[in-house]
Amino acid sequence: MIDLKRQDGVDRMVAIAEEISDLVLEFGGSMSGEHGDGLVRSGFNEKMFGPQIYDAFREVKRAFDPNGIMNPGKIVDSPPMTDNLRINPEYRTIPVETAFNFSQEGSLAHSIEMCNGQGACRKVLGGTMCPSYMVTRDEEHSTRGRANALRAAMSGALPTGSLTSERLYQVLDLCLECKGCMAECPSNVDMAKIKYEFLNQYHQANGYPLRNQIFGNIAALSKWGSFFAPVSNWANNLGVTKKMLKTQMGIDPRRQLPKFASQTFTQWFKARGGSPDSAAERGQVVLFPDTFTNYNHPELGRASVKVLEALGYQVIVPKVQCCGRPMLSAGLMDKAKSSANANVSGLFQYIDQGAKLVGIEPSCILSFADDYIDLMDNKGQRAKAEAISKNTMLVEQFVRFAIEEEGATLDLDGSRLPDKLMFHGHCHQKALVGTASAMTVLNAIEGCNVEEIPSGCCGMAGSFGFEEEHFDISMSIGEQTLFPAIREQSGDFAVVAEGVSCRQQIQDGTGKRAMHLVEVLAEAL
Repeated sequence: MIDLKRQDGVDRMVAIAEEISDLVLEFGGSMSGEHGDGLVRSGFNEKMFGPQIYDAFREVKRAFDPNGIMNPGKIVDSPPMTDNLRINPEYRTIPVETAFNFSQEGSLAHSIEMCNGQGACRKVLGGTMCPSYMVTRDEEHSTRGRANALRAAMSGALPTGSLTSERLYQVLDLCLECKGCMAECPSNVDMAKIKYEFLNQYHQANGYPLRNQIFGNIAALSKWGSFFAPVSNWANNLGVTKKMLKTQMGIDPRRQLPKFASQTFTQWFKARGGSPDSAAERGQVVLFPDTFTNYNHPELGRASVKVLEALGYQVIVPKVQCCGRPMLSAGLMDKAKSSANANVSGLFQYIDQGAKLVGIEPSCILSFADDYIDLMDNKGQRAKAEAISKNTMLVEQFVRFAIEEEGATLDLDGSRLPDKLMFHGHCHQKALVGTASAMTVLNAIEGCNVEEIPSGCCGMAGSFGFEEEHFDISMSIGEQTLFPAIREQSGDFAVVAEGVSCRQQIQDGTGKRAMHLVEVLAEAL
């Protein structure tokens, strides 16, 4: 590694470049290849082509551009490669006290500096990174653009106070926190984590809008919504309610608000008497009752219990707090940390006894696998979070683990299912654990043809797609690959998507109801 913050690092970079150019010249190669010369390689042109041809380049360029206003410094008369470095020995960053632990990256500044400017995030097809760039084609809305803006704010290249400015908020605004860059960027820049920290800093300085407080506390609100269901569902569908939500909170009326269940999943599980001891043939498994499963889609919790017990496990549904993901996205960092630490304290006992933590909603359960470690209050809590992280699984990962490593069996008959299953992976799922387990488990269903949709982000991203100013770009992201892939299907088929946001986006964009993977498995039993 070359440290450009040190002069000897800059000197080493120049020496390596010179040695490479000598080898290129010796073997009759080219410094540029398909990339062109530009500012980076123009300094070697006289060496590569010789003074006579180089002077001819200069004459031609001067003939068409006598005042040197078009691409100055390109091809000829380029500045030294040590000029205009993004990072140099004079580079300094302002100290920032962060809520997240950035010790693995070195600091918040170092996590931003991991972006080396390659621009892999500027692709327009394939993969997940970067959904906002794919539809805007605007550098500002790429991972690189955001990293450069943040670096400029932290290094003093922008005016004092820029790190919590409205302009920087606009640059970060269209980041969907998909974590695609964490997996697909060659430098593994985690812009989602950086944005969470930025939102924390920004809202501490500028206040917390009502919408952030509502979305960030969705678990508490959902509890009341479920308590008053079905009246709450009726009220949410009223035109006056949608109008009020639009004017007061900027929630787009074209979105259908989630319906609340009158009996939550945890209420059902308690009324059922829990999971019988007779189901514990292979031990116990802890099922995390996330907010959306508990209050909006308890049928997914019931399906999960059915599948896990069929595998031979006694299911434990612990008392937990919200995973904290909605709070992170709303900039409510203190509440997110409080929930994360409470969950780790409460769940560690099960992990310590050898159980696995299994989740239904990818963005919720994968916070245990990824974000929690850097949200802990102390080293002891961090050690517990690391242990939980290593034993956290999506439901299909656990099904695969139980079958392949613990000898469990699951007889899956696809006769009650559509002939074809089209699977859409959740962004966090694809970035952190992949979709191999989902595809393996779905392909184990007898009589079903399974196909993975080569889609990136669906475009909903939790509350993002509900926000009026984001609705159009949210739908445009879905139109990239996901919506067309579903619309072009015919015959008997079902769409499978594990994210609650993904399923609603698919419903809104195509009119097709998507199933959760665990619903499919339960139906096949």
